Amino acid sequence: MSKGNRLAILTIVFTLLFVLAGCNNRRSVRRVAGAYPATVVPAAARTLPPLPVRPLSPELAELRARAATVAAATRELAWDSDVGMTELSGWEYGTRSREMAEVLGGNDLRALSRLGIAGGMLPEGTDLATLAASFAAVSANATYSPLDKQVLLLADKNSSDSLLTHEFVHALQDQHFDLLNLLLARPYSFDRAEAMFAVVEGDAVGVQRRVDTNGAWERKSLDEIARAEDERFNDYRQEVGRLFPPLLTETFIFRYRDGTRFVEAVRRARGEKGVDELFRHPPQSSEQILHPEKFLSNAPDIVPRNIELDESIFSANNWRVVASTPLGETGVRGLLMAGLSTKDAARAAAGWGGDRAYLFESAKGRGTPLFVWKTVWDKPEEAMECFNAYNALKRNSGNVSKDASNDGAQIIWRNAQRSTIVKRAGDTVLILRGADADVLAALENSLR
Repeated sequence: MSKGNRLAILTIVFTLLFVLAGCNNRRSVRRVAGAYPATVVPAAARTLPPLPVRPLSPELAELRARAATVAAATRELAWDSDVGMTELSGWEYGTRSREMAEVLGGNDLRALSRLGIAGGMLPEGTDLATLAASFAAVSANATYSPLDKQVLLLADKNSSDSLLTHEFVHALQDQHFDLLNLLLARPYSFDRAEAMFAVVEGDAVGVQRRVDTNGAWERKSLDEIARAEDERFNDYRQEVGRLFPPLLTETFIFRYRDGTRFVEAVRRARGEKGVDELFRHPPQSSEQILHPEKFLSNAPDIVPRNIELDESIFSANNWRVVASTPLGETGVRGLLMAGLSTKDAARAAAGWGGDRAYLFESAKGRGTPLFVWKTVWDKPEEAMECFNAYNALKRNSGNVSKDASNDGAQIIWRNAQRSTIVKRAGDTVLILRGADADVLAALENSLR
């Protein structure tokens, strides 16, 4: 991301932590809205070495006080206690990023990497844990750490009121709503966690923009806001987008662009108290973030459907679940963008009703892993659109069609010694990837 367009972000560790959130969860998200479960990662697992103690310069102390005051006044939340700010050298900042990445889910990130690779969604060799630590160290000059309860500032870098106001909004969120409880409560799903991250970042970006523009931003339409936030990522797409698939880059952008639009829609309809409720009763899916009008009207099709496979059948066939998570509408969209236009991918993903992706490995510890992804759609016609879009993705990605059923409802693709079955049945689309014999047997089990 270019220097001029860098966004102040809550550490990228949490960005990728949200991606991994449901990795080891074998049960689907509850269908009822409400606060997240109280079970969180034990406190001992959150421990980090103490930060260095060094005083701020008078200029930075004044900047800290000013940003904290503006954040509280704009967000209409009072401080429970002062929030510290610590300057770190580049080495210290990078080290802290790596420590946070490992403490907050290094093993889970590695499990998610395996799921994405098995599904053909991520390149072979992708290690999200390493990416999280590396990206965290270079992507922002400041970040709020819920583990340290402080704003961490990269020394010898220009720090603006705007940047620090954003980070102090995160500190307010933490004091009032307990970010660690929201981010680390189990069980998580990728989809619900993406929605939560969109609320966290959308809230902070909205405050930042309102302060920066002296009210002009509030006169923009929601679509204008989304377009403006999207344009801020043009350099990011050119620089980072060339290195990583859209499933990673576009879902990262989703948190800022669509999160900002969503939170502002809620704020305009229900005020700052309505935004507070987003933390007390968080959205359940990225679909709700992408369609705030449905969320605000409590549309019946906005609640994600509960999707599960019968794991006992797979267990009886010597498969064990390594990871499972819903990907949500934003995950479907990001995946399809690898081979389709942004507009076509968004249209194909828009009818999403629920899903869950699984990574199975042989209980005997050998052989090709098995990827099974079950998606359901609001209408059979929308399942057909997803089916066609995914097959277009495979065709555009250089896969070779091996076989198609007479009714056109099943196509088998082959690439890199693995077969992918795409099966449509009513409002359901199943995608399976693995060895030939394994995917054919798994298809039958997945339809039960």
